[in-house]
Amino acid sequence: MTHQKNSPISRRTLLRSGGAVVASGVVLAACGGSTGNPVTRIGEQPESEPLSDAKVDDVVLLRTAQSVEKMVADILSDSRITSVLSGEKATLVAAFAVAHQRHVSNIAPLVTSRGGEPVNEANAKLMTAYGNTVLDLIGESKEQDDALTAVLGLETLVAATYQYSLSLTVEPALRADMMRLGAQSSRHAAVLAQLKNPGTKGFAPGTDEEGNPTVATLPTAFGALNSVQIAIGPPNEVGLRTNVLMDTPSLNSLLYVS
Repeated sequence: MTHQKNSPISRRTLLRSGGAVVASGVVLAACGGSTGNPVTRIGEQPESEPLSDAKVDDVVLLRTAQSVEKMVADILSDSRITSVLSGEKATLVAAFAVAHQRHVSNIAPLVTSRGGEPVNEANAKLMTAYGNTVLDLIGESKEQDDALTAVLGLETLVAATYQYSLSLTVEPALRADMMRLGAQSSRHAAVLAQLKNPGTKGFAPGTDEEGNPTVATLPTAFGALNSVQIAIGPPNEVGLRTNVLMDTPSLNSLLYVS
C-alpha cells in the first residue's frame, strides 16, 4: 500500500486562493470596462505667458553699476557705519562714500548717450540680499573693526562688479571707462587692507599666530570674480561672528531697460 504524504495545500487554502482570483478578476474587469472620464475641473485654466528674454546690453550694465555704486555710497554714509569710526579711518571712509556718489554722476552721461535712463538709487535686490544685514550687524556690534571689514568687502565687491561687466561689455571704449572705475575701488580696498594689516607683511596672504588667515593687500594675482564673504557682528556663544556672503549683480539684480 502506497502512503501519500499530505499536500501542504489544503482544500481551505485552495478555496481562499480561488476566491482571491475570482475577486481579482472582478476588479480587473471593472477597471478594464470603464471609460476614461476626465477629472472634473471648475473654472478655466489661465494660459501661462512665456517669460520674455531680457537683453543684457551695455546700458543695462551701466545702470546696474550705478545702482551698486549708489548702494555702497549709502552704506558708507549710514550712521551705523559713521558712528563707530574715528580719526583718519572716519575721514577715509567718508571720502570713499563721496567717490562712489561721484561715480554715479560720472556714469550718467554714459547711459544717456546710449539712449538709456540713469539711476540714482541703491540696488534694491542687493540691499535685501545682504546690504541691510551688514548695517544691522554693525549696528548691533558697534565695533570699528566690523565697519572696516564691511567697507573692505564692499570695495572689493565693486571692483569685482566692474571686472565681470567687462566680459559682457560690447563697446571697446566703454570697457576702458569701466576699468578706470573698477581700479579706483581696487585702490580703496588696498588702502583699507593696509589699515587692518599694515606693512609689507600684509601685502600677500598669510596667517596669524592662531592659524587664521590675515587680510592681504594683494590677495590674488588678478581681481576676484567670486562672492565676497565677511564675518561681522556680535560674537555668538562660541565666539564666532555672522558670515555674510555678498554677491556681484546677477540676472535677477541687473537693472534692465523696460
